[in-house]
Amino acid sequence: MEISQTRDVFTPTKPARIAFVERDSVNNKLVNSLTTPGKQIVVYGHSGTGKTTLLANKLTQLYERHITTRCMKGLKFEQLLLDAFDQLSPFYTLEKQAVIKTSSGVDIGASYNAIQANISLNSATDKSEKHTRLLPPQLTAQALGRFLGAQQACWVLEDFHKIDETEKAQLSQLMKVFMDLSDEYPELKIIALGAVDTARQVVDYDHEMRNRVAEVHVALMTEAEIASIILKGESALNVQFNPEIKRLVVRHSNGLASVCHHLCLNMCNAAGLTETAGGAPVILTQEHCEHAIKTYVDEASDSIKSAFDKALKVRRKTQYENASLILEAVSALAEGGAARTDIYNRIRRAETKYPEANLKYLLPKLCTLEYGGILRYDSNSGLYSFSDPIYRAYALAQFQKRSTPSSANSQSDFEQTLLRLLTAKINSDTGSEIKITINRITTKRQ
Repeated sequence: MEISQTRDVFTPTKPARIAFVERDSVNNKLVNSLTTPGKQIVVYGHSGTGKTTLLANKLTQLYERHITTRCMKGLKFEQLLLDAFDQLSPFYTLEKQAVIKTSSGVDIGASYNAIQANISLNSATDKSEKHTRLLPPQLTAQALGRFLGAQQACWVLEDFHKIDETEKAQLSQLMKVFMDLSDEYPELKIIALGAVDTARQVVDYDHEMRNRVAEVHVALMTEAEIASIILKGESALNVQFNPEIKRLVVRHSNGLASVCHHLCLNMCNAAGLTETAGGAPVILTQEHCEHAIKTYVDEASDSIKSAFDKALKVRRKTQYENASLILEAVSALAEGGAARTDIYNRIRRAETKYPEANLKYLLPKLCTLEYGGILRYDSNSGLYSFSDPIYRAYALAQFQKRSTPSSANSQSDFEQTLLRLLTAKINSDTGSEIKITINRITTKRQ
């Protein structure tokens, strides 16, 4: 039996390899786009749905080389070009003795080394001055395209939606340049990974790209696909999850592969399993599950609280506590999500005169990072739901005093455990805040 490390099987924070699940609904479109010369690609979907994992595995199968730039706010277009150029250095250093030429006879390797020398010269620093790396005139979009193309490599831009609006127009133009170079370099392309509905941003900035960009939507995983992750993990590690636990993890991963990986890894850690078990399969029990959920809550508590603080922040004084009313309503409805009409009707039970315009305005905002990203909207079903099952449990814990007994009774063991642990965490945090306040008052009086 092949020995695998537990951390390499269940991978909540990096692309899955061993527990990678093929997704036929997305695979064909992605593979067709990757193998079509000149086709630029935007892969988008909710965070945690497995975009990076899917792309990483397909690139391994289809490309010998690729480079990845991780985008962030404030990153300039020139910095993008420099980052890609820098990552190509190992390829050209290894092939220093070889002459890499284009069909027109241009020595690509010599051109690369000349630009690299120019950058190094302009980047020199001394003890009294700080210098910023400058983009040399020779490092144009066309030049970068040729350097990548000569290496038969593609360029992945992760989280490209974080780039400032002013830079995205240039990114769109860069895609057009790469497309034009595809006759000479068929493998050359940019693959942009972004959040929901970010594909249209590239097209909006350059209408010429409308039919030249493949928009690949990575939807939430189905319950069968989530179950396949667990099955692959069981096989690789020689473990068996209690059937009820498996069912609950599948159901409450809420379509997010990352949540499934996180809970399964925590359960293996609780059982002391660091690699494939020898002999009889290790049985993971309810006790391991509860320990895993507690770890999950402890690790996520600060980020959960931060997300809710953003959502519930009073930005302007209004008659209604809109965010609280909406989140309470969504938490009281079906865990799979609810339509806006259902959310409105639920709010009206407590606030009979609540204006629908308030809901129309704030509901989409609660799906944005500015408001904590607590909710998500599925354009296929038209339903709003919590973006992470732990957010729903936290909302239930926050609003449980106003919850009806029937809603509490309908909760699963998984939700009840989450609810109990989060309630204890909230009460603990509140108690700590009170103690800090009392200590400050006492200190001032002394």
